[in-house]
Amino acid sequence: MALEHVASGQMRFYTPGISPDPRGIALGRLALMTFPSLEGAVSWLRMYSAEASLDELISGMSISKVRTQLGSREVVIQIPAVSSYTCDRAARLARMVGGAIYTGSAKHFVKYRDDKSPYGYDAIDIGAMPASVELMVHGEGFSQGYRVEGDLPFDRLLFRLTIRKLPGAERLEQEDRGSLLLVVSHGLVEGVIRYLWRNKVAASAGMFSPRRGSAFAGGSEPSYMVLAVRDLPERMLKLFLGTPGIDVFRPVGAAAAIAVGYAHPIELSSCASVFAADSFHLFWPKDRVDILPGPLQLSDIAHLTKVELSVETAAVKGDDKRSAEPFDPIGVDLRLAPSMGPPRRVVGTLIQLAHAERLKRLLYALPPPALRGQRVAVTDRGIVLIGGENLDVVPLGQLLAELAPGLLVPLGLDLVPRVSPEVLSRAIGHHAGLITVFCSEAQPFQLSESALVPLERRALAKLAVDRAEIQDLSVAQADRPSLRNESVGRFSLWGFPAPAERKLLPK
Repeated sequence: MALEHVASGQMRFYTPGISPDPRGIALGRLALMTFPSLEGAVSWLRMYSAEASLDELISGMSISKVRTQLGSREVVIQIPAVSSYTCDRAARLARMVGGAIYTGSAKHFVKYRDDKSPYGYDAIDIGAMPASVELMVHGEGFSQGYRVEGDLPFDRLLFRLTIRKLPGAERLEQEDRGSLLLVVSHGLVEGVIRYLWRNKVAASAGMFSPRRGSAFAGGSEPSYMVLAVRDLPERMLKLFLGTPGIDVFRPVGAAAAIAVGYAHPIELSSCASVFAADSFHLFWPKDRVDILPGPLQLSDIAHLTKVELSVETAAVKGDDKRSAEPFDPIGVDLRLAPSMGPPRRVVGTLIQLAHAERLKRLLYALPPPALRGQRVAVTDRGIVLIGGENLDVVPLGQLLAELAPGLLVPLGLDLVPRVSPEVLSRAIGHHAGLITVFCSEAQPFQLSESALVPLERRALAKLAVDRAEIQDLSVAQADRPSLRNESVGRFSLWGFPAPAERKLLPK
């Protein structure tokens, strides 16, 4: 058997199924690679998946165990010859791991092109194939027949390969910690959720059980909680990696995840088509693969977090009634923290009772528009002033902003955990007609909205007004008046002289 070099523009070939591609390279429908062992085939898959996607090859790929006519065993990988560029990559990687590559369309395969023959090779005088041979490859100076002993499906090979531990791979960069999965045993679920919530780590969770009867999943494994966390801090990653009962996985594609610190020999993201759309695969150390129902249906841990809060009812002056409702004990305390959003509008203020005299003096200086529309209630927790648009002109007490209708928090602060106002209202028994005030240094309290009275009416103290008596002002009887004429003198315009002076004047 001899091979001849393919010339540029050659159109006729002796090897069945060979034809020139647009580049003029002799190419069949398939590319066949032979490896002396399974390790070489796995090495080729590993290298190819790191450079390109295997998904374009998997539909036509086959891996077979073959026996030569001399009795030796080899492993053969057949892939569709998508293009000569794909075959060039496959040839380069196959030669790096000790394999050989051929091209053809059925049973006869001729050596793929190399530096000696840039346009490929063509076999001369192929002849008849022996009956015991299923594949025939033609190389330089030899022809080799193979008999297939068995097929090795790619998915079975993928799941049975042992993941390997990488030194230092537990130290993930910030972008690698952007999306991780935590597998948590039942006894640690509540504590882990509380810990994530208190540290403001966005997460969602779901309870899963590995599928039974699978050839790859651990059928005896119990159910566990899977949490998808985002932007996990490095310190928390180290803590979870060192805690028994908590395993951390790094998602690889949409349907698989691998334990942090480990790597699969084959890049899983390059062969996503192997994983069924209704399953999710977890690759554990020690050859364990759990198959979960997919895609993963997860819920935000905000719905699983319990909020611990006790509410007092403020006693309104003149009203001795108190209403205190019991609340279930829970794990997370509700706290006030600096707000990250834009400032809210001021709707109220809480003034200490010790500053009541200052408020009285301030009322004298407030203009009429500042008094109108304001409502006030004097409680044992302080003076609650709820007003309209001009409330921020009152420079007393702690200014309050409205988180939701009737829910008041100190200006510039927000409640954490940041649950929705509806969830918070149900937790503390807040409803329409009720005012709930959160204080920065004390427990929140509630008072009825009907306890608020207009500030104009409440600002006026009790005034003492005397009643005036009506008197008779009629004019008394007087003597009849008399009229007398006297001389005014020469200088009348100078005024009337005194009687003693008039005696000195000549008559």
